[in-house]
Order: sequence, then C-alpha cells, then structure tokens
Amino acid sequence: MLVLIALAIGLLMVATFLDGRQESAPVADRISAASMARRTAESGLDLAVASLLRSDDWRAALTNGAFDGSFEIADGNCKVRMTDANTNQAPNDATLRLLVACTANVDGLAIVAEQTVDVGPAEQPLNLGFGETALIATQRIRVRNDAALLSWAPRALDTEFSAPLVVGTLDGDATGFELGDAAVAAGLEVLMVDSRRFDSEVELPGARLLPGPLPQLDAPRVPSATDGRIEAGLELDSAPRMDIDAASLRIGSNASITINEDRVLHSRGDFQIDPGATIDVARGTLVITGDEHVTIHRASITAAPGARVLIRGGKSLRITDSTLGPEGATVGSLSADGMLPTDTDVTGVLVTGDQYSTIIIDGESMVTGVIVAPEAEVRVMGDALVHGRIVAERIELGDRCIVFAMPDDGRIVGLTSRVGPHRTIEGGLVPAVCRPDRLDPIVVLQIASELGVPAIGLEEVTYPPEAEKGRKWRHPQLVRFHRRWRMARGNDR
Repeated sequence: MLVLIALAIGLLMVATFLDGRQESAPVADRISAASMARRTAESGLDLAVASLLRSDDWRAALTNGAFDGSFEIADGNCKVRMTDANTNQAPNDATLRLLVACTANVDGLAIVAEQTVDVGPAEQPLNLGFGETALIATQRIRVRNDAALLSWAPRALDTEFSAPLVVGTLDGDATGFELGDAAVAAGLEVLMVDSRRFDSEVELPGARLLPGPLPQLDAPRVPSATDGRIEAGLELDSAPRMDIDAASLRIGSNASITINEDRVLHSRGDFQIDPGATIDVARGTLVITGDEHVTIHRASITAAPGARVLIRGGKSLRITDSTLGPEGATVGSLSADGMLPTDTDVTGVLVTGDQYSTIIIDGESMVTGVIVAPEAEVRVMGDALVHGRIVAERIELGDRCIVFAMPDDGRIVGLTSRVGPHRTIEGGLVPAVCRPDRLDPIVVLQIASELGVPAIGLEEVTYPPEAEKGRKWRHPQLVRFHRRWRMARGNDR
C-alpha cells in the first residue's frame, strides 16, 4: 500500500514538472521578445529624434514622407509616428510640442517608445522670456579689470549685424552698471529703470531708460529626490539606479558617470565633484543640488542633445577649471575669435542658487549655459569663458574672463527689443505683455491672439496636490524630453 501511494505521488510530481516545462519555455520566449522589442523601440526612437533635431526643416521632411515607412533594427521592425502632443492631431505650423512614437515588432510582440520634443513654430515668434538679454541684475553689474563682455553673434558672416548687447537692472538706478577703464564691452546698450525715480543726474552713454521695472525673473524650481535617503555621506563612482538624498555627496577623482534617465542627486550638506571626474548626461535631466557648498573642480559635465543639467548651490557654487555645456562645446570647437558656433544649445545647462548664495566661475573654466539666480551673486573671474546669459542679484566680471552673450539677432523679438508688436508708437510696452502671468501657456496664446503674431514663452511651474504627497514633479522648462514605454494598441500598428 505504501509503495502504491509513493508511486502515485511520484507520478503526480513528474506530471506537474513536465507541464511546467511546457509552459515556461513560451513564457521565457515572450519575455525575451518583450525585452528585445523595448530595446529596439528605444533605438528606433533615438534615431527618429536625432533625425528630427538635425533636420533643417522637419515640417517639410515630415510632409515629404521622410519619417514614413518602416525600417529594420537588429531583429525587429520599427515604424515612427509623429503627432502634435497638445492636440493629438497631425503637426502643423503652430505645433510647439511633438509626440514622437516608435513601434517595434519582434516575434509578433509590439512595444511603443514615446517621447515629447519641444519645437518652435513655423513663423517668427514673439518671445516673452527675455530672449536677447545678456546680463540682468536686480541691483548691480560690474565689469572690471581686463574682463570682456561681448556679443555672441555671427559678425564674420554678417557685417551688417548691429544688434546691441543688452544689460541692465530690474530695479536699480543709473549707477547700477559699472564698466572699468580696462574692461571691454562691444556694442553695448544699458537697459535700466528710469533714473529720475531716484533723483539721479547720472547720464550713461548708451543707456535706455524704462518707465518701470521689468517683470521679475524667478529662479527655476529644483525637484526633490523621491527616494534614496541616506543619513551618512556618500561617494559615487558610477551612475546611481535611483535618486540620492545623502548627508553629503562626493563624486571621486577620475570617476566616469553616464546618466540615461531623470536623476536627482541631493546633498543636505556639501556636494563635491573632484578633479578628473566626467559626467555625461545622455538622456533625461540630471539635477545636482547641495544645501551647503557645491564645488566642481577640474571636472567635466556634458549634456547630449535633448538632455538637461540643473546645478544648484545652496550657500555657494564654485566652478573651477571645469567644462560644463552641451556636446561639442569644448575648447577645440572655438573659432579664431574664441566663440562657439552660434547655434549651440545654451539651454542644456542651467545654473541657479538660493537667496544670499554666491556662484563663482573661475580658473580656466568653460561654461556654456544659462545662469538664473535672481537672489544670488554671480562672479566670473580668472580666465573663465562663458557662453550664454546671466540673471542674478549682483553680477561681477573680473580678471581676464570673457562672457559671450547671445543678443537679439532679429530672428526673435524679445520684450527688451527697441521695436516690435509688443511696443507702442511711443516705445512703451503694450498692456497685453505686462501681465504678471504672461508666461502661463494659456496667457501666451491670449497675448499672441491680441497682437496677431505667434508667440512662445517659458512655462510656469505648477505643483498639483499630489506633489505634496511625495510624488516627483519636475520643472517643465527642464524636462523637454519625457520618455515612456507601453504595449502597442491597434492604432499603433
């Protein structure tokens, strides 16, 4: 009897094992196909976005069928579809954001990789975000020693180019701008609040007085780490798999880190990036933020096309002998005049600081980006080279530094331009663009309708109630590219 029971149990176990073997093989094959389809879809999406960014006229290329049809990558078949991300319809001349989707089919399993890409309208827009300003300070701007503030403009290509380089104070008088005897500032126009409000008799050549202060420029919102809290200090030598929130952070000497997704590295104390360290942001947004002192010494931080880097120093940020900027923004890419190509994307790197903090760029640093820290002091010293714009409470250029600032070149009309649909015959700003909420996307469309022109503007940050519950929200100006994956539906085939 016991033998018969043992045989029955054994037969039952063998049958169960054989049945599991029959099902596990197809399941494994399907998982493998799904993994391959996702990687293939991502590769196809990378190819489509790269082709889009490098296209001189993507609208014409889309109309001519450049993105139609399917193509093979590895063992998968890919097909790309582009729609207006705001309307879910076919893109048109007014499209400002594209949804690029790549469907990959591997062994009958289809995966879709999607990504949003910000684009400009077909017509020349009205820029509501101070597009051509070089230096804007709340209180004071000083250019001293042998420092140079120059227009980053293609003068060699266009000898008739004469757009002034605009600097100014948001709420100061005529003494708020100081240009030293040995300093260099070519084609300069000083923009400031009407000095008569302060009973000042100082007349500065090239000054243009405004009847009232310019709208306040706010510092960008810095997202918080949603996980990875560590009570001790931490040293990184490779890319973390999650957000980091540590007592202190350090990226060691000669560390090489590649970021492929949105990542927040937050130090509640000091944040130190040691000599020889290299950080390459291939995709997504990397946030480097420290509540105390952030130092970047003889290091390199690079952002690939579409990727973003946000760096914040709580009490101070010091960049010494380091290179920060988009791919290709290196010393080897400089022209004979020491300038980068004017089509370089300066929005890849954004630097900010808290109230009363200090941002110092010195040594032989090369920074290509935008510094927006309206409550901090910014100093560019030594032999530093900066391409972009600076917005701060106080700005000081000294020693032998050079700041190449992109002014209005005539293609984009900004609020500080002398002429345009945003100004009255007398030269004042029309009421439509003086609204404090003028950068809200809905208000931008209203302003464009009133002026009869297309318009673009920086998006304001809104934090839904869910953000207070620990969910991660990022600044929409920084997250220009958001990627997701999903199983294909019938209309994706």
